[in-house]
Amino acid sequence: MTMNGAEVHFLNVGWGDAHVVRMPSGGVTLIDGGDEHGAGEALPDRDHPLHWLNRHGYAEVEWMVLTHLHEDHLNGLLAVAEREEIRVKRALLPYEPFRLPPANPATALTPLAASMHRMLAAYLTMIDRLLARGTIIVWRERYDREGSEVVWEESGIRFAHEYPWRGDPLPARQLLPELAKAEQAESELLERFFEASNHDSSVYRLSCGDAPATGVLFGGDQLEPGWERLAGRRDLACEVWKAAHHGLPDGCNERILGWIRPAYGVIPIDSARSAPYAAEWERLKRLTGIEFQLTSASAYGWVYRLNRHADCGSIGK
Repeated sequence: MTMNGAEVHFLNVGWGDAHVVRMPSGGVTLIDGGDEHGAGEALPDRDHPLHWLNRHGYAEVEWMVLTHLHEDHLNGLLAVAEREEIRVKRALLPYEPFRLPPANPATALTPLAASMHRMLAAYLTMIDRLLARGTIIVWRERYDREGSEVVWEESGIRFAHEYPWRGDPLPARQLLPELAKAEQAESELLERFFEASNHDSSVYRLSCGDAPATGVLFGGDQLEPGWERLAGRRDLACEVWKAAHHGLPDGCNERILGWIRPAYGVIPIDSARSAPYAAEWERLKRLTGIEFQLTSASAYGWVYRLNRHADCGSIGK
């Protein structure tokens, strides 16, 4: 089924990111997978990429995109990669395979470090599953500079990698060689990876090719220093911003909104954990005019439709 433009579904996956782009050709691009605790399809109060694909009759994913390595972005993608009925044609991933040292049962990891060890192992498993099933894997370095940032373009709609580019700091990536050299997994290194990973997050833009300020800026979990670096080289204006880091102040604040200037901000967060930030979001709304939409406010999240004409975007349930 072809479309007059593109359609973005911001799924309600609780605390986590999972977004589906229906491309003009009718294919789908899946950006992150949510599923923070690896519960798969078992949770009745939220959506899942597998649910979405089943509801809409898709057995094929054109592009699977992972912005960075945290469980609330990775786990749902692993579930898709492991589903035999679904073919993933291409995957765009942040890191090539690396050595993960084993965890020593006699030297207990901290709970956070153990979680990170499982997550890194899951990422490597996902790569193996995808390769075994014939998926073409592309590492994001292919799109890390001016002139090579476009991942795909169809019927005037463009999907491009905006960050990180060559030379940008990647503190989590820099830890992988150190981790690989260790004989056994160490809590300190794994916890440092957890703290650094958001800084490595990719940023993607979906837009009308001749009007880049239209469409959606997918912020992943990128934090303020990365946004400042990106704003120094690109105009970040967009109609819809997928708010970074669940709308928390380190990824969604007055300075960042001043660079991006969106009409709408979609915040992927569950209702229980949104309460401490509601007053700050209301303040930002009064200050900038932005309309925030929480994915948890709708059973299936929110939908944004981007037509080929720059003035025809719309957002709703």
